[in-house]
Amino acid sequence: MTLPNYITLFRILLVPFFFTALVSYDSGQESNRWIALALFAVAVSTDALDGFLARVMHKKTNLGRFLDPLADKLLLLSGFLGILFVPTLLYRPPLWVTVTIVFRDLVIVAGLVIVYLLNGKLHVRPNFLGKMTTAFQMFTFIAILLEWKMAIPLWYTTAGITILSGITYVARDLDQLK
Repeated sequence: MTLPNYITLFRILLVPFFFTALVSYDSGQESNRWIALALFAVAVSTDALDGFLARVMHKKTNLGRFLDPLADKLLLLSGFLGILFVPTLLYRPPLWVTVTIVFRDLVIVAGLVIVYLLNGKLHVRPNFLGKMTTAFQMFTFIAILLEWKMAIPLWYTTAGITILSGITYVARDLDQLK
């Protein structure tokens, strides 16, 4: 195990604490929103750190290629699903935005499983649009927790990028089946 992989595992371990703080937030317990925001910010920072260290230290591993996107998905899905249980947030995206984010990830994972089952091998390569989607989702979530009004146009932009990214991943998976 490499240092970047340990950092990624740490991000995964933060998810239940972040989720608990998030869904425990209500107008009477403002501190839980700030705790959720702090944990989310730490997790986002470790996402940048583990990738940077893996490149600089030449420690890219197959485990890291698997764990890093898994950690991102766990963090973001728990966040967007968690806000469904927090009616006291000032700005909450419409349900269809959360469904779009969750559905894209389910389609990507299902596509990868199908490609693996049919080909016996799998090439998991993030693309620029996928990385941009993750960044927009993270920034949107931070804007929601900070209760910034800009969260509203951000979640619509994020939904659009999420849809485009999902289409590119489906096209890539279909290409791998040829």
